[in-house]
Amino acid sequence: MNCPTTCDFYLGRGLNADWVASIDLNHCACTSLAAIERAGTADEFRRRVERLCDTIHRDETGYATSTLSSRWQWLWPTSHGTDLTYAIDDGAVWTSQRGQRWSARAGKYVPPGPDEPPVVFPPRRDTCGYTGIAAADTIARRYGPLLGRTHCDDIEELGMRILADLTVAPGPGTLPELAALRLRLAQHLRYAVTADSSAVELEIEVLGYRDGDPAADLARDALASLPALYGWTDPDGGPPRFGVRVLIAADARHASHPALADRHTRAVLTVR
Repeated sequence: MNCPTTCDFYLGRGLNADWVASIDLNHCACTSLAAIERAGTADEFRRRVERLCDTIHRDETGYATSTLSSRWQWLWPTSHGTDLTYAIDDGAVWTSQRGQRWSARAGKYVPPGPDEPPVVFPPRRDTCGYTGIAAADTIARRYGPLLGRTHCDDIEELGMRILADLTVAPGPGTLPELAALRLRLAQHLRYAVTADSSAVELEIEVLGYRDGDPAADLARDALASLPALYGWTDPDGGPPRFGVRVLIAADARHASHPALADRHTRAVLTVR
């Protein structure tokens, strides 16, 4: 059974919710999470969360912090960046996957509608640790489904992660958003990515299309969605975590990356 890596727990929902604990799991405690999902009262919910924290500390199977330590352990300022958030409200346990719409079905990903206001959580720190952006500016952001696994990456590491996700065969537990992205990209495509740390931008050159191939526009649109998957999109027009510039190059054109002269090479990353 696949488990979310990071989890937050609250009594209630919204800006006035009471934070109970946060845990970082190392492939453990799935049964304990299932027990938390079945809690019927706030007291029962809190007891089961505290029991899980005690188990993690005792067995050294992850990391856990709670209101007893009053320390928020994440680099992101709110639960928008957490893999799965649990909250008991009105006698039921709700879950929110990476800051998306609350669901009464545990772990069920429900994307928000285009005009739906974003889910809000109590602010837990003043700044976003991996960008320095003020927490108040990030509460309204729509965090991407892959953010929880990439929040510590710099732009070069993020480029390598994206290239691996695009070219390496998907394994068990692949997120549906990533699987949907791969379906929009032909399997024979090859990629040259240039990571520009000063501009915080990934330039992605796609090889494998003939000149004028209409499928190239579909690939360009698919790759343009990467900031929403690996960072965030801001409904108020604020800057994303990183930028993407997509270039379409036919295989017959001279490649700017000599490594791609070997057609067995699927991807190459360079740093500017």
